[in-house]
Amino acid sequence: MFDAFPYDAWSEEIAEFWTFGGAGSTGTWILTALGFAVMLVAFVWFVIMENGKLERQAHALRASGALDRPSSGT
Repeated sequence: MFDAFPYDAWSEEIAEFWTFGGAGSTGTWILTALGFAVMLVAFVWFVIMENGKLERQAHALRASGALDRPSSGT
């Protein structure tokens, strides 16, 4: 079995290492804020897109007469 882990044991010294700094560093907070902002933009875009699709479908149903009430015949 090939072991690619370069250390003998997992320790606190290597637990906090990543490309943008340790836990609680400025890089961590910047990436968290960017991720949150991207999530909000994606959510708003999704809601706007779905609303447009619903509006187009409602327009098509109204134009075809599918939403007209049937006459009672009296």
